Amino acid sequence: MTDPETTSSYGAETVREATLEDAEAIHALARDLADALGDHRPRREAVRARLGELLEEPRARVLVAEGEDGVVGAANLWIKPDLAHGDSVLEVPMLVVSENVRRRGVGKLLVEEIQSIAAAENVALIELVATRENDAARAFYRSLGFVETEHIALEYIGDVQNPPDPEE
Repeated sequence: MTDPETTSSYGAETVREATLEDAEAIHALARDLADALGDHRPRREAVRARLGELLEEPRARVLVAEGEDGVVGAANLWIKPDLAHGDSVLEVPMLVVSENVRRRGVGKLLVEEIQSIAAAENVALIELVATRENDAARAFYRSLGFVETEHIALEYIGDVQNPPDPEE
């Protein structure tokens, strides 16, 4: 981890690995993100279960940004082998900052920690996930020097229990 007393304009922040005790705060952040994107809100027990799984997964990390108001940001990441790039890639499927502290450097602290992990793990690139409709996240990532690509233009979601009939 990088310097644990990194500061943002919000105040003294600590970015640290999450623990199971952070499940409630991460659930609140994930719920806020779902609301902002018009997505389905995750269930509290599902977030707790997934957090437990991620904390046990050697290629995954869950980070939280903590300030004077408690946990105000979170990110989860995967370090995955990627045949398309012939190397390891660090994917960030979720990065969220509490609405009341956005634009104060908390997200930047999380990204800096992610970049530090990427360097330590010697990954080839960082893939940040944002929906097309999430203009704020896309602008934020661009402001940090990330380049938006058209490589993933659509996300396909299917029901695992009832796959679509290819004849339809």
